[in-house]
Formats: sequence, structure tokens, C-alpha cells
Amino acid sequence: MDIIRVIREKLEESKTQYSTTEYREIVKIELDKCLGLLAEQIDFESASLYGLARRKRTLQKMCDYGDGVNFIDSVRFENGFGLSAWVAKKQKPIYLSDIHRGSRHGQAPIRSYLSMPIVADENVIGVLNLAHTEANAFERREMCTIKTFIENLKPILEIYQRYSYGFRNISESNFTH
Repeated sequence: MDIIRVIREKLEESKTQYSTTEYREIVKIELDKCLGLLAEQIDFESASLYGLARRKRTLQKMCDYGDGVNFIDSVRFENGFGLSAWVAKKQKPIYLSDIHRGSRHGQAPIRSYLSMPIVADENVIGVLNLAHTEANAFERREMCTIKTFIENLKPILEIYQRYSYGFRNISESNFTH
């Protein structure tokens, strides 16, 4: 995961070279790359990364891998829709290792689902969802890799939040002082 550290350093060094709008887009592109890097480390088919808007305390989708994933996304919780919002509120992961769904859910239904809160300074800043069509896809080795990935991802999410109007106004950020 050293490459995520390199991305983080590149973002820190280039923050003054772009307008706020351009910089937010660059950070989102780098977040997409990060999900791709995770896919090189562990096997999954879909992923979604959400960030928590600080003012409204609601989740906003930042990027997807594959088709993206969020279970029960039609159900509203305090922090937004779907299990991601529940995970953000409770600050507890959900791991459904062997989901049994009938054929009515398509040719390749999701069998494994993981939703992990991303916590910095005891506050949720995001949620990472992963899905696979195979049961028990996210076991011990994968969990260690995912936790390391999340730790490396936190500073990038914090950078994005500092530069996103949806997350926090730039004038409120000590990052720009």
C-alpha cells in the first residue's frame, strides 16, 4: 500500500497548484485509483466509497468500483440511505459472509458483503463497501489488507473533505492556513 502513501504525498504537494474545483476532481480521480489498487490486493467485484458530509452528517458517494454496492439503499437512516448509513451511525462494520438469495436476484447475486466504517479521531469520515459473488470472500487475510487500506486512505478522505463544499467550506479549514 506504499502507492497510496505516494498518492497522499502527491496530493499534499500539489494542493496550491490548482483551483479548489480542479483539486477536488484530482482527489476523486486518485480515490478511484485507490479502489483499483485494493482490487489488485484482494478479490472483490464491486465497491463503493462514501464520505460523510460534516455539516449535514450524511453520506455522499465518492466513487465506485464495478457496479458499486450499498444494501437496502432505499431505506433512510440518520446519516443517509442504506446499510452504509447505518454503519456510519453505529461505527461498526457489517460482514455478511454467506448471503443466500434465490435466482430472482440475477445470474450472479452477491454472496459476500462487507461495509466498514472509516474512523479518524473517533469520528466517522466515510464508509467502504465491498461485494463478491462468492461466499466467505472477506476472511482473515482480506480483512487485514482492508484495514491497512483504510488506514492509508484516511488522509486522502480528509484532504477531499477539506476541499469539498459538500463536506466543509474552505474558509473553515485549517488546512489552508
